[in-house]
Amino acid sequence: MDKMQQSNQEINMPSHNISPRRQAQFLLAITSLIGVILGNSFSQWCYMFDILVGMVLLVASLTGECVLEKIIAKLPWNN
Repeated sequence: MDKMQQSNQEINMPSHNISPRRQAQFLLAITSLIGVILGNSFSQWCYMFDILVGMVLLVASLTGECVLEKIIAKLPWNN
């Protein structure tokens, strides 16, 4: 490691960028899964997470734009 630092060579790290759309889909899927688990375990009010996810997906499919995707795109790791 010290030899690489002394030789001033750059290390090319592969970029594994995940698109904001896939990040939004992942977040919605995890939220829905958590809602089901909490709804079965604790309270039926936790199924509201699933209703919220369904509404977000419905609005995104009807308008063609996902607000969550736009918010995620502005986060620092997506620049």
